[in-house]
Amino acid sequence: MGSFATEITIDAPVTAVWQALGNIGEIYQWNPGVRASHTTSAQTEGMGATRFCDLGGKNYLDEEVVLWQPNEKLTMRITGTNLPFAEGDIRFTLRPEGEQTVVTVSPLYKLKFGLLGQLLDRLYVRNNYRQGMDALLAGLKQFVEQN
Repeated sequence: MGSFATEITIDAPVTAVWQALGNIGEIYQWNPGVRASHTTSAQTEGMGATRFCDLGGKNYLDEEVVLWQPNEKLTMRITGTNLPFAEGDIRFTLRPEGEQTVVTVSPLYKLKFGLLGQLLDRLYVRNNYRQGMDALLAGLKQFVEQN
């Protein structure tokens, strides 16, 4: 399994950050890697809620909430995609620091294609994935601080 962690400090209280992060169907508003998104379940929040993310071109993610601890933790599990992920969880952790919030994102993933997938991860995927998560956090910071 591949994994890494990256974090950012947002100049807003945890409740404001959670309001954006927990609105799972609206991730397109702050994640520059998502062109469009919407919930795909009747339930729009909490364990079991699902969403669809259009990543541009023909790329997409179907995801489900598998951990929901308001103002603390959120984990989205990839349940369908045309990207090379065999499985993947995107874990968010929020930690208050005074009037600020430290947000950590730590994906845990496995690529398709066995040994070739492991090689692709080392040579290409991990670096690009990290850049995507850094951009996601920067977008979340900008969105929360401006609203």
